[in-house]
Amino acid sequence: MRHLLSGAALLCAVAAPVAADEFTEVIDSALSAYAEGDITIASEELDYAMKLLGQMKSASLAAYLPEAPAGWTREEADADGSGLAMSMFGGGTAAAATYRKGDAEMTLTLLANSPMVNSIAAMITGVASMGSGKPIRIQRTQFADNDGELQGVVDNKVMVSLTGNASVEEKTALLEAMDLRALRDF
Repeated sequence: MRHLLSGAALLCAVAAPVAADEFTEVIDSALSAYAEGDITIASEELDYAMKLLGQMKSASLAAYLPEAPAGWTREEADADGSGLAMSMFGGGTAAAATYRKGDAEMTLTLLANSPMVNSIAAMITGVASMGSGKPIRIQRTQFADNDGELQGVVDNKVMVSLTGNASVEEKTALLEAMDLRALRDF
């Protein structure tokens, strides 16, 4: 009898539907609407699914933002991923965090898969070569220090920008805390 109950419990566990996440539920809803001939609802559901994917991509990019240095606090910006890059840079995936210690503040922004990244890379190279910005190398990545704003592009696909009133030394230390090599794989 005990084996029968164990077998029944195992069968129930295996047969129980796996809890679907919101993304798959929305996709299923879009497919149902399409099958029913409701193209408007299908389109709205797919638009929402794309927003969910954007949020997931932003969250995965945000994982590359370093923790706050000792004595600093960190606050993620645009936690829902809804538009930091979309409105400012013509598309792509973005993540940002602001770090604070007393009156000092710095905001680290990452932008990936955007057509603007190549333009920014060209500007960084131009700023450094024209002498209007000081070149800095961090983990084999070139950054330009333009009046305290540090910008670099990792592997020609991810822009890293650090702004704020914190010192260049504090900003450099934050960039050194990042795993720029891992960021190349994003």
